[in-house]
Amino acid sequence: MKFTLYVAPLLATLCGVVQATPSPDNALLRVEGSITQPNYQQLALLDSAMLDQLPEYEIKTHTPWYDEEKTFRGPRLSDLLAKVGANGKQLTITALNDYSVQIPASDASQYQVILARSINGKPLSVRDKGPLFLIYPFDQYPELRNKLYYGRAIWQISQIKVE
Repeated sequence: MKFTLYVAPLLATLCGVVQATPSPDNALLRVEGSITQPNYQQLALLDSAMLDQLPEYEIKTHTPWYDEEKTFRGPRLSDLLAKVGANGKQLTITALNDYSVQIPASDASQYQVILARSINGKPLSVRDKGPLFLIYPFDQYPELRNKLYYGRAIWQISQIKVE
């Protein structure tokens, strides 16, 4: 009996059942700022496995970057913001190359934008605008088909600051 009490948690940890916080160097996404659910100091660090735990959604849409309609899949930004306890009104989203955009946090729920992780069933690599690409449902909302919203659709996302 005592053996089970001590070994079971150890085996779960060794088998990857218990999820450890990724190190800052290994995190796929870093969320900082006005959040209430940090997992590393004042930050929320997420790796691929943690993002896999969020519900996945699909947006089929045309974009200025591809000739034809594409199917994007990934978690909703609103689900991610809820997971980290975000309570700001503005997001600064930064790419791997330090390019950043500012968007109202309300875009996440108003338009159900996703952090696309795949395109037409293929995982997004850094070379293909991945690992995370903020996608708006451009075809569903005609008011999104303009320079302002196309400019908010940032790719190669590495960090989100909630303000």
